[in-house]
Amino acid sequence: MNDTFPKTFSELLREGNQFTDRDFMKVLAMGHPKLKSREADPSLFTVGELMLLAKLINTPIKQVMTVVLDQIARDTDAEQKREQAVEQAVGRKYYPRKLKSSG
Repeated sequence: MNDTFPKTFSELLREGNQFTDRDFMKVLAMGHPKLKSREADPSLFTVGELMLLAKLINTPIKQVMTVVLDQIARDTDAEQKREQAVEQAVGRKYYPRKLKSSG
């Protein structure tokens, strides 16, 4: 990625200062606290919401998703939560078994 590519979802939304929080809140039909928590952790947005935002900021959805996925991958707290979720499932009766390789 080049240096001009936004590093965070928040930077992507704020690029060019075209829109205010109020604009985003109106498009997404959500309040300010919910918007701010999702802006800080974009994994909480639905794909549909991300598509609305991509259309609003006139950015290809693939670029928006790339920024979101990169930010999520760097989030160590979220990584720990994912690891804990996997550990909780191990040993459960309906824990999915590893698929046998076909070959």
